Amino acid sequence: MGILRDPVDALVQDLDGVHDHEHRQQVFLRHAANFGVTRFAYLNTCHADAPFHVETNYPAEWAEHYRASGYVHVDPVAQEGLRSPLPFLWRAALALPRYGAEAQKVFDEAAEFGLRDGLTVPIHAAGGIGMMSMAVDDAALFGPGAAAERHALHLMALHFHMACDRALAAGPVRPVPYLTPREREVLLWAARGKTAWEIGQILKLTARTVTYHVENARSKLGASSRAQAVVTAMMLGLIRP
Repeated sequence: MGILRDPVDALVQDLDGVHDHEHRQQVFLRHAANFGVTRFAYLNTCHADAPFHVETNYPAEWAEHYRASGYVHVDPVAQEGLRSPLPFLWRAALALPRYGAEAQKVFDEAAEFGLRDGLTVPIHAAGGIGMMSMAVDDAALFGPGAAAERHALHLMALHFHMACDRALAAGPVRPVPYLTPREREVLLWAARGKTAWEIGQILKLTARTVTYHVENARSKLGASSRAQAVVTAMMLGLIRP
């Protein structure tokens, strides 16, 4: 009988020395396909020279629609990835009481592009976050008898993250900007969908003062808009909606 090759060890060996992102993706998908993974989206915010490094083979039309619609604020996969230290199934995130009709809309629209269910592995680090989401067509992966397969995918996602980290390591690790308590507070309420006027009513401030604090935070975070400032603050662990 031949010796079975461990799928995680096989991935690690094949990723060794790989720095090109296209090659890295091909290696990962070749091994992940054995577990039914068809598409993936990976985010790394830990490096100053590539603060929002994304690798994905999601349909380009869906990725653009997702970005333009601001779905990152209501997508339970993205939001739970910022909260959870552990891997989770997409449907399990959707079922949580804190996510409502807008979250279901994101899932319904994603399904039109073939993204129906999957597994997300969050990787929290001092300088930011890594997040690997893997779409799976075969529902058997989520059954009680497939725990070993899910554990293998967890480890494979971690090794992909480490390979990407090595490739990005030429630049310095991005220091986490300091936000004052008030700047964090206004961004927190902004993350919950409140306008400057509404935040002012809650915090007993003028809308102009709220805007002043938001702009200060936006500048410190290197964000081009209030929405990007909110997302950046969440990814760096500065606020937790």
